[in-house]
Amino acid sequence: MTRRPWAGLGAVVAFAAAVTAACTSDTPRSGDALPAAEFLFAAGDSTYWVRSSGEGMRVRSAPILLTQVDGRLFEVFLADDGAEYPDASFATARLWSRALQSKDSTLLFADSTVMRELTAWRKANPAEAEIDPNDEEAPDDPRTVVHDEIEIIDVHGPYLTFEHLLNADIDGGPPHQHRGRRYVVDVRSGHLATLADLLGAEEATKVMAQAHASLTQLTDSIRQASTSGDDRASAAVGTLDSFVFDSTSFGLTDLSRDPAIAFMVPGHSADGEALALYLPPIGVKAPAWWGAVRGTLPEWSTDSSRVRWERAAYDVVATPSADGDALALVLRARGLTTSRAEWPVATVVAPAYQLIALEEPPLDSASRAALARAFDVSTALDGLVQRAARRLPGVPLFTARTLLRRASYTPRP
Repeated sequence: MTRRPWAGLGAVVAFAAAVTAACTSDTPRSGDALPAAEFLFAAGDSTYWVRSSGEGMRVRSAPILLTQVDGRLFEVFLADDGAEYPDASFATARLWSRALQSKDSTLLFADSTVMRELTAWRKANPAEAEIDPNDEEAPDDPRTVVHDEIEIIDVHGPYLTFEHLLNADIDGGPPHQHRGRRYVVDVRSGHLATLADLLGAEEATKVMAQAHASLTQLTDSIRQASTSGDDRASAAVGTLDSFVFDSTSFGLTDLSRDPAIAFMVPGHSADGEALALYLPPIGVKAPAWWGAVRGTLPEWSTDSSRVRWERAAYDVVATPSADGDALALVLRARGLTTSRAEWPVATVVAPAYQLIALEEPPLDSASRAALARAFDVSTALDGLVQRAARRLPGVPLFTARTLLRRASYTPRP
């Protein structure tokens, strides 16, 4: 099993080019009357650990995904496994979490299909030897391909939203499989949450009724557009009957810091390729646990010119660049009469996701040491544990990717 940090190597290269030099070090920076602040800021493919006091400011960054539940920090990470042969390719991903002060990890999700098919293939082909997929002479068109992918979509306190995709084409075996769906999992236990778990039974029933109506409206609109001569709609009409509403294929998202549910409706094309319809997010009544999440979420100004997180003694404000690809992050003091009330933190890759405040209650020594170790390990692993995989003609490269989509910024025309 190979453990991977949050971001892939390609994303980190882009991240490193865009982040200011100050952000990649742990060197104090001076300032006058800096507010006392400590927080974790997630943006782009990284998390930034920011600490400020009268002695200056320190900023660390690492390709790590963290979330806070009941005062405890959890790391979420992906691990992969598999094997490559001249005529067969197997790759699988698993999703894990770990409380930072624990040595044990919790398996959040794994699909056994890839490893089961790998075991069967090895039994049927005992003389075949594994190959290095990076070898320039390695074949690029194996007849058996069994890959799966986990894509992290979002995280809100205890609940992580992700999608799982499976691609299985087995030479001489059963019909090919291409399927995908969306899940919400509790990072503390690995329990796959239902709508009732998140919202309560009454609210869950209302949401499902709205989702059914939304799907009907969407498919009716596609059929109507097809009869009006829309070529894209005409091409889609033939697949509409394959989309069957699944009340368990959904994700948790937010709209202006309020909770919402976004359904993924799985379907397939005429040749069996996996397709998906993504229904518009449905706003829901905030459950009791959402209160701790709301303050971590970004609040955009009405003109989309900045995004802000408010704390008692300070604000964190991010201003998008003209193209929306970067965010200039600053720390603003509250209630202080000094010659300076704003300090630059870093310029980071957009979008912005969440801010986890750490100063109240303050981190104890054990928690701080555990957080430092997690940053150290994630930085050390970055780019060194990418499992090699072959990019096959006409077949997606199913390696684990991360794509949090919440607070992206689109410049106004």
